[in-house]
Amino acid sequence: MGWLSEPVIAEEDGSVDELRESVRDLLDGNPALQVFASDACLRRYLTARGSVSKASQQLRNTLKWRLDFKPHDLCWDQVKDCATGGRLELLLDTDKNKRPIILYRLRAPAKTGTTSEEYMQYWVHCLESASKMGDELGASKSVLVFDMEGYSDPKTIMPTFMTRVDLVRTAQAHYPERLGLAVVCNPPFLFWALWRSISPFLDPVTKSKVCFACNEQEVKAALEPHIDSHILYSSLGGTLPEDGYSYDRLTSLMQGLDKKRGAELAAAKLLERKAAKAKGEEVLDAKPLSSTVAEVDGKPVLQSKS
Repeated sequence: MGWLSEPVIAEEDGSVDELRESVRDLLDGNPALQVFASDACLRRYLTARGSVSKASQQLRNTLKWRLDFKPHDLCWDQVKDCATGGRLELLLDTDKNKRPIILYRLRAPAKTGTTSEEYMQYWVHCLESASKMGDELGASKSVLVFDMEGYSDPKTIMPTFMTRVDLVRTAQAHYPERLGLAVVCNPPFLFWALWRSISPFLDPVTKSKVCFACNEQEVKAALEPHIDSHILYSSLGGTLPEDGYSYDRLTSLMQGLDKKRGAELAAAKLLERKAAKAKGEEVLDAKPLSSTVAEVDGKPVLQSKS
């Protein structure tokens, strides 16, 4: 089961606690992972995998990935260059069910010189931001709209074929039960090679949730029931002009979500410090000490000001 799957089991009493205890060794002492591993998050892993043991394995892999990738440290200033052309954006408005919408348009220009690592960081930041936006609105899942027009254009160099595969794999592995609908619009002939490379890794329930719209009428039929036309570009059956992308509007949204995620993490770090002090452990004060450099026996020594 994975990113798009439906619930397969009813949660058993204590299963969330049992799952949390199974990864306690990774959570203890790490506020960023503790914020991520909320009760709602653990329920998503249980739903996606169907048992505590399988959920624990996937969750452990995710926690190790988060320790390495550090998505909690990603901020808009680090990834904003990838958004200059509007190829991948989190919309300010939601769908009719109050779910965040991630729009990926290959027809929009991409910043030249972008590396696969930079694009992956931007993708993960979008997923983190959409997750936070959905949580704020009470919607655990998002809507993903792929506009594949321009897929075969030689100028469409980023994301590359393998980067696109990695984007889907990352979402599948580390953001289970976070997406409620995926609509692939205007898939060209060459797209099916990508789909064939990805589909073996998807659960049948997941694949059944992906909708393909191959022409103007199908695109409208797939999107109209879920998304108001005024927030969609005209190429997707909406009323928004093709040049209606606003980098400033996206920046405002992303910076606002960054602040909320940062405040949540700061609060968790404060609680962790208080807990450590209560146990008598020596911890560093969150407030950095100002310092000066003095000389002792002719050698520079860093001295703190009280």
